[in-house]
Amino acid sequence: MPDDDRRTGRQSRSGAPHGRTPRPPHPAGHGYRAGGRRAAAVPPALLSDAGRRRVGEVLMPASVILAGVLLVVAFAFIINRAMRDDRNTAIPPPQPPALGTNPLAPTEQALIPLPSPSTSASPSSPATTAPTSRPPSSKPPAPDRGAVAVDRAGVPGRVDLSAEGDRDWVHWGQDGTFSLERDADGGFKILEGAPTAPRNRHTLSPQRFAWRGGSPVQNSDGTTTGIRTCGKGNGFTLTAPAGRANRTLRVYVGTFAARGRLDARLSTGGATVVSRLEERDDKLATAVFTVTYRSPKDGTLKLSWTTEESFDSDCGGVALQAATLR
Repeated sequence: MPDDDRRTGRQSRSGAPHGRTPRPPHPAGHGYRAGGRRAAAVPPALLSDAGRRRVGEVLMPASVILAGVLLVVAFAFIINRAMRDDRNTAIPPPQPPALGTNPLAPTEQALIPLPSPSTSASPSSPATTAPTSRPPSSKPPAPDRGAVAVDRAGVPGRVDLSAEGDRDWVHWGQDGTFSLERDADGGFKILEGAPTAPRNRHTLSPQRFAWRGGSPVQNSDGTTTGIRTCGKGNGFTLTAPAGRANRTLRVYVGTFAARGRLDARLSTGGATVVSRLEERDDKLATAVFTVTYRSPKDGTLKLSWTTEESFDSDCGGVALQAATLR
């Protein structure tokens, strides 16, 4: 019910109704207002229930939304897993090409061994086949430079020059210092070079040299003659034709109180072959040098027979008697 000044009567000037003690003002809240008029009263219990209803109204929709989100995420995960499994099972493995109408079962890929002489042999005994030819050499063959070999031997008591030298033969000193007797049909295959020093005729050979069909002396039953030089570095030079066929040149020489040196080489190149003969006493030592040679092309065999060392200041040196070519 309203409670105002009209019920109590007039107020005094001081603001209080006549005949009544003024009431204290109502506290703010509980439905009362400070202006003097009373508002609708709301119990505190009702106010507390309303707060709880507001919290429940907020939490309930939030929990529903969270549950829905979790459900959607779980469902999406299940669908994704199922689709991945279906993709793996849906794609069939690659099949090998069919042979005729019967398809072959897929197998692991591997190298297929090719047949070889060793695998085609009997399985009980492995085949061992030797190579039919040597593998080609990686290096080119060395050029052919020919060959020269020299052998020294003693001289027999009698030498038949015409029988030994079927291609050519030569003898020195039969009739004088510069006389030269040779095969009339030899074609001058054996030639002497220019002398390097004065020469002398000698008759000191312990062996005899014979021939027939010679020129300018036609026949000889055997002679001990020859020619010689004196002093270190002096001697004789000879040449003979060379080719691809093997040839043999024999040179009958001697030394007197000296050491003689024989050098043999080809005009087409190659190494020089050296041989020696030495005699320290004042007598003539003799030997025959057999030179076997071959040239890669037409050329010349060159010989030099010189005094390497003289042991007699008077006339130590080398001597030359004869030569034959086969």
